[in-house]
Amino acid sequence: MRERSKQWQRKIRINKWWVIGAIATPALIGMVWWLWLLSESRLQPDGDRLSHNENTTQDHPHRETLISGMGAIVMVAGGVFLLLNFRRANRNTKTADLSGADLSGADLINANLINANLSGADLINANLSRTDLSGADLSGADLINANLSGAEFCGADLINANLSGANLKYANLSGADLINANLSGANLSGANLRYANLSGANLRYTNLSGANLKYANLSDADLNCTLLSDANLSDANLSGALLFFVNSREVQNLEPLQLQAQHKPFLCNVALPSYSHQPKLNPNRDCDRIPQLLSDRYNISLEEAQGIVNEARQHRWD
Repeated sequence: MRERSKQWQRKIRINKWWVIGAIATPALIGMVWWLWLLSESRLQPDGDRLSHNENTTQDHPHRETLISGMGAIVMVAGGVFLLLNFRRANRNTKTADLSGADLSGADLINANLINANLSGADLINANLSRTDLSGADLSGADLINANLSGAEFCGADLINANLSGANLKYANLSGADLINANLSGANLSGANLRYANLSGANLRYTNLSGANLKYANLSDADLNCTLLSDANLSDANLSGALLFFVNSREVQNLEPLQLQAQHKPFLCNVALPSYSHQPKLNPNRDCDRIPQLLSDRYNISLEEAQGIVNEARQHRWD
């Protein structure tokens, strides 16, 4: 399978008040300037209209001064407005350092944690629903049972993060680095994992129904009892992945080439979709190798691992 790569650019957020101020300030200054020019043109001596203009000047002796003062006030106010927005924008771009912080059970709904350093942080049971964690460093963070539904993780570093049981429904993990992450039992239904690096990730009992895994790197990942209905596996890298006791009949875009690559995924009791099934492709071709793989990965005895495989093989897919 061809190797694909994609560079992800950091998302730029624009403050709406900054935009409004940038547009409104010069407009107000222009209006005041226009009024000042209009007033000055009316105050110029002009033959027969001299007496009339003199009367106008006498009636409004401070008009020119007033308009000039208004212009100065508007310019100063506009400058202050833009300066405050600029300072606030600078504060928002600073990286929050929360490495190793105890945020267990914290309520961080809709929080802006772009590029934040959360490496090794304790976020067990934290509520991070719809939180923006784009570009954040969450390597080694503990996110057990955290609510991350709808969160943004574009380009985030989640290497070795513990996300077991986390709610990541509809989360945007496109381009996220999830190498060796623990996602066992997590809810990733409808999540965007396009170009995500899930190499070596633990996806046992993970719900990936409807997830977008296009171009995702699932090499050496554990897909034991993973829910994959309607998941998009187009061009996903499954090299060395463990596909054990998995129903993939409703998976989208799973091609035979992905299951027969040079470094083949391990298949045991896998229900394959009809379009990817070939007479030569045995869905149980690696059942004899699975016990050793489970024993090595999860530090259990070979006998226990063999018992798990034997029990799983008793199941017949309808």
